[in-house]
Amino acid sequence: MLLSPVMAWAGVPVPRIKPKGETAQPVVVVDQNRFVGIPYPILKPIRKIVRKPVIVIDPGHGGRDPGAVGAKGTLEKTITTAAANELAALLRSSGKYDVIITRTSDVYVDHDDRLRIARTGQADLFISIHADSTASKSARGASVYTLADRAKGRQKRIVNNQNWILDVDLSKESDPVGDILVDLAQRKTESQSDEFAEMLLAELEGKTKLIGNSHRRAGYYVLLAPDVPAVLLELGFLSNLEDEKLLKKKSHRDKITKAVAKTIDDYMANR
Repeated sequence: MLLSPVMAWAGVPVPRIKPKGETAQPVVVVDQNRFVGIPYPILKPIRKIVRKPVIVIDPGHGGRDPGAVGAKGTLEKTITTAAANELAALLRSSGKYDVIITRTSDVYVDHDDRLRIARTGQADLFISIHADSTASKSARGASVYTLADRAKGRQKRIVNNQNWILDVDLSKESDPVGDILVDLAQRKTESQSDEFAEMLLAELEGKTKLIGNSHRRAGYYVLLAPDVPAVLLELGFLSNLEDEKLLKKKSHRDKITKAVAKTIDDYMANR
């Protein structure tokens, strides 16, 4: 039995089945219309997996760690918990983001766990919320911190302990290779963190008082994740009577959280 011509390709030998005892001989079938009636796969465009940006909000302190104590006794952990929950609710109501909050109540969360929550959640942005304090009662205003250069050496130890950076265990790599891997991640993350910090300060302008030199750098542990853009927002100084009074008011905190949400929208629009 010969294969149907429509099932053959030009120039391809097609076997012929003969009665028992005969040797099948190849027959060359040429069909100029070989695609007629033949089902063949249609290539569909590759679908890119789309997910919402993941925003991790970290209320500073909590539980046994009250943080700063205000001029009138206000606890930093109380203000940060309220502001973080308000920001999370605002972001969730927009439907644009998956929001993770490191704590929703007055509990203590280890610094390691805060970073691990961000990494496990595949965070696109990490925002730690705090309220400042200083011996100078006149100091007031918000500020935004990103990681200082002097603190970057600590990141490699964290990477080793938590197996970060492309899931490469740096303990098995030579020091030069490990340093390069961490450095590549650091550079990208540093640039993104600085970009967000500058955008946030511009958005906060006029909505709350900013302290001079409002973009600051420090080695805060929560800023150490080398592959998660992160900022630490100081809402104001609890040691200042006016800032403390304002930060206790939801209406004032709403101005700040709306500015943060607007900055996140603008920042993510460029990703």
